[in-house]
Amino acid sequence: MELLSGPDVPLLKECGNPECTRSYIDRSRGRRRQGCGMESCGNKLKAAAYRARRKTAVASAG
Repeated sequence: MELLSGPDVPLLKECGNPECTRSYIDRSRGRRRQGCGMESCGNKLKAAAYRARRKTAVASAG
């Protein structure tokens, strides 16, 4: 209850992984964090974004 009424409310985010139900406080630089933690969801999200960028780069190059 204290978290939902305190100064950290603007930093509260939901995990970007559709299979995850966790919430977290984003204290990262730039407030651009997408996953609840690197060991659980962050690595999966970053790898998926990398694969999507590579696929787009390969398609536009060839």
